Amino acid sequence: MSEHKQTTHQDLMPKHPCPAFSMKHILTQSMADVVYDDREEPGDGYYWCQKTCTPIGPDDELVTPKACCPERSCYDGPRA
Repeated sequence: MSEHKQTTHQDLMPKHPCPAFSMKHILTQSMADVVYDDREEPGDGYYWCQKTCTPIGPDDELVTPKACCPERSCYDGPRA
């Protein structure tokens, strides 16, 4: 029998998300929770920017785990 690694919400997070990125799952669940479906992004889809307190970032773009990365103009973290 082969060992199959279970995917967690943490596994679905990008490597360097913006520090201003937030999501409901972090506040209500554990990032170590196993994902049992074929989703490509962590959590339950409730994302927001801590700078704007809305699902739209300061650059007027949608807040998502994959979008809030160092390439984004409003990114507030260390750049590679």
